[in-house]
Amino acid sequence: MIFNVVSLLLSIAAAVTAVWSVYRQISRAKADSDLSMTTDLLLTHVRDKEFQQDQLWVLQDLGREHSPELGIEGLPSPSNYRLWNVGIVYEAVSIMLRYEITNPSIMLSLTQHRLIKTWEAVAPFVEAERARRGRVVFPFFEDAYAFAKEIDPDRFYQELGLRREDGSPRMAAPGAGGSGRSFTQEWRRWVSRRRPHRARGVARLGARSSRD
Repeated sequence: MIFNVVSLLLSIAAAVTAVWSVYRQISRAKADSDLSMTTDLLLTHVRDKEFQQDQLWVLQDLGREHSPELGIEGLPSPSNYRLWNVGIVYEAVSIMLRYEITNPSIMLSLTQHRLIKTWEAVAPFVEAERARRGRVVFPFFEDAYAFAKEIDPDRFYQELGLRREDGSPRMAAPGAGGSGRSFTQEWRRWVSRRRPHRARGVARLGARSSRD
């Protein structure tokens, strides 16, 4: 009887150890993937000299040189290309953020300020392009903007445990912007809004496949 109990306990311990090992491997692989994809994005696109020049032009000169009524395709070349170049990179960033392809804390800390400022610069042109096409353009970029606006950066960095140059903890300023919720709360709230829709989309795809 004792032998059976000991054998059972050893079996359970072995199973738990195996599950924990698999979990650690998956977590490590995901962390490596997060770092790899974020680094690739930074080195291939965000650090790219052409992208930096185009983004600076979008932020400083787009609204001064062109009317938003032109949309994007209606802009003369190379202005239309420059706006598409910037918009597509941020759309890719926003897709990675939305579907948790990369670590949201890393991605938001790297892109929050420029993502907000860039969307506000291109939004009138995007709206005109949507009206011209009769379909949505850059929906993930717009969604990420709405999320980024709700995050107070000082509170976000405080939650990450970052410090100021004198070694003191970074504190959120009284009356700071954002929703007042922590980053974790805001992230869970944001992700939960899309999971039911994603589940329904997967179910629809499954139903379509079974019919085919």
